[in-house]
Amino acid sequence: MNQALGLTAALALLAIPALANAGAAQDTLLSRYDIPSRAHSAIAAAPKASGTHSAPGTPMANAYRNYPPSCASYPLPDKPSGTTWSATVPALATTSVGTTIENLVVTVWRVPCSSSGQATPYNASGAKNAMTLVRIDRADDSLATQVPLRPRLLFSQGTTTFGVIRVAAEPNTALSEAAYASAMPGSATYVLENYPITGMPQFDYKTAFKLSVIGGAGTMVDINVPAYDPTSATYPDAFAPIAIDGYAAAQWYNAARNEGVIVQVAENFDGAHPTRRQLIIDLLTKDAAGNPFWIVGGTAFDPVAGGVRSLDLPVSYLTTNNGIIEWGSIHVVLTNCNRMDLSFTPNQTLAAGVPVITGTISYDRLLSANGMLCE
Repeated sequence: MNQALGLTAALALLAIPALANAGAAQDTLLSRYDIPSRAHSAIAAAPKASGTHSAPGTPMANAYRNYPPSCASYPLPDKPSGTTWSATVPALATTSVGTTIENLVVTVWRVPCSSSGQATPYNASGAKNAMTLVRIDRADDSLATQVPLRPRLLFSQGTTTFGVIRVAAEPNTALSEAAYASAMPGSATYVLENYPITGMPQFDYKTAFKLSVIGGAGTMVDINVPAYDPTSATYPDAFAPIAIDGYAAAQWYNAARNEGVIVQVAENFDGAHPTRRQLIIDLLTKDAAGNPFWIVGGTAFDPVAGGVRSLDLPVSYLTTNNGIIEWGSIHVVLTNCNRMDLSFTPNQTLAAGVPVITGTISYDRLLSANGMLCE
């Protein structure tokens, strides 16, 4: 353990020199692939002519995101949970002979996200994250003789009143929007997002706000939502380990032990289990003589509602000619996006010189996969 960094995530460290030139490269990428920072009027008046980019964008975290990219993905939940705020709104509905009024129930709630404590542009204090959802429910989704029109949602926070917000059916998108006054044949859940346009209000959906819902015939109701202040009783998931998924795939290290860990989460499609995944761990440590020593293993798991938050996997060590000998087992828990706890249980009959690791050891994230930023 005398060499600087030594075996600390050896493969991961190969990528670090490239970071020295990241600044200039990032400027180029952002100008080419980021959401255009143009005023709304400029977009509306842009001439209908070919642009300059013939290739699609490269994978990058949405620069205008309101929530951690690792927070959630489609589909959104169809049942509110935790603390909720609701109101009934008379909405305009179309029929075969004209229009009528149909009462819709609008419910607001928050879903806890991964919270590493790091400061971000949308979370400058590093406070706990949450995603704000709105559910609009019909009394009877099977009623086909009339179709309600989606109410308009306006936002008031701070010095901004009745600000325009983006209502999307899929989280952390850049341009997706469920337009107001469009047909809404069935109940649906939406996520509140900001517009990626310079000059438009950028709201903080974790702090207190007022949601104004405008229905048919100019009817408006207000829903006042307090700031997100989770406790273990109100939002237990805010304090639980995060789900094990592709955002856990990274290089991890423990500087004090001079050890590195490579984590991969693969999609293990098969006909009977199309969503099955595979967790693979490679621990780079040392044997009794100070030589590099690999302990590796993996296990398959099926996603469940709320996510799989811990796993046990059998692990082995590599010998000459790529031989494999059982070492024991590791219990994996991601405390947050930047910390992983591994609990080691070695076999009692390990050969002399094989490293014996016991108890729980914490590892810090070193690098993240492109486009899979965990916050």
